[in-house]
Amino acid sequence: MSDRPSDEYYASLERRLRALLPLVETVVPRDVGHWFNEYLDAGEYGLAVETVAEALPDDPSGEAVGALASRLIAEADVMGLAGPISDRLRRLANKGS
Repeated sequence: MSDRPSDEYYASLERRLRALLPLVETVVPRDVGHWFNEYLDAGEYGLAVETVAEALPDDPSGEAVGALASRLIAEADVMGLAGPISDRLRRLANKGS
């Protein structure tokens, strides 16, 4: 039996991450949004999340950063991402709320 998630898992994950693109483009620099989209096209979902997480401002102003961090941490949790990126997203999500 394979431990690989189903194709539907990946399709659903990709749909949810692509839905974040307008928010990503609002919050992070244009080149980061470009790479986010490129990584999604390549099926590198964890790298897409990490790239945006690293580009989020340390001191968020407004609700957009906290909202994006909250949505990204939800996806990071689904993917099982842990460590500094998850910690950073949680901290930023808590600041935004």
